[in-house]
Amino acid sequence: MSRYQFVPFEIPKSRDGKYILGMDDAGILISRRKQLGYTQEEVAKKAGIQLSQYQRFESGERDIANSSMKTGLSVCAVLLLDPYEIVGIDIEQPRPEDVKPQPSFDAKIPEEVFALKRAGRKQIRRDIMKVFVNYKDTSVLIPYEVLDRIGSPSFIQMRWSIPERRILIAPATAETEESIDVPNQKFEQSLLSIPTLIVEENPISAMGWGRTAYSVETRLVADTAGEQMILIDLNKAEEADTKDINGAFMTPECFRESDDDEEDEYSE
Repeated sequence: MSRYQFVPFEIPKSRDGKYILGMDDAGILISRRKQLGYTQEEVAKKAGIQLSQYQRFESGERDIANSSMKTGLSVCAVLLLDPYEIVGIDIEQPRPEDVKPQPSFDAKIPEEVFALKRAGRKQIRRDIMKVFVNYKDTSVLIPYEVLDRIGSPSFIQMRWSIPERRILIAPATAETEESIDVPNQKFEQSLLSIPTLIVEENPISAMGWGRTAYSVETRLVADTAGEQMILIDLNKAEEADTKDINGAFMTPECFRESDDDEEDEYSE
């Protein structure tokens, strides 16, 4: 995240120091722009706004203190003006040390799956989602709306850790080792049905749940390279109400018994 710095604006004084110039926000913008040697066009371009929009600030037609937050902050950043001074905010803040640490969502998860939210990125609509496991021949059922969170990939890769009882679903390509193809969505409510018996030992079989279906809390995480993944934490699973499992189960080609049998493609 960028760390912006600002230069305090000094109101011009008379030579004898007895008087200061009466300036409004428009005058401050003009003065600082000239101090930096910028044209109006350059300020507007750097701030990512229209020239006419910036010109209205300097003409006094529009007050920058009442502009949108993004516009006001962008202009202040370009001109090195402290936005709190421009807006005239005087709030008593709590001490930074009073902020409590963020709670961990998986104390044993490796550091590389942590990623800070980037400035400007839209917040995830729901941080916590659900998938279903151990249902219908020991499957992982991932709603397509969950897959949408990692870009609706055509292929995925499953990574798991039996000791940590954790599964990661990552976007992949056809060339990725052990890639699993994702069928095209054909229904409003559909779920990717992945058998977990790809190998004899896997986190779900290690839980010893028998054939009881579970809903599992999942989160969207990212590694240090910014690759988004779905984290399935089996430690936070709860017995599922199978009435919540709605839609058609879409099975990847590599797990279908017969490519010619339409019934193998999906089931309600």
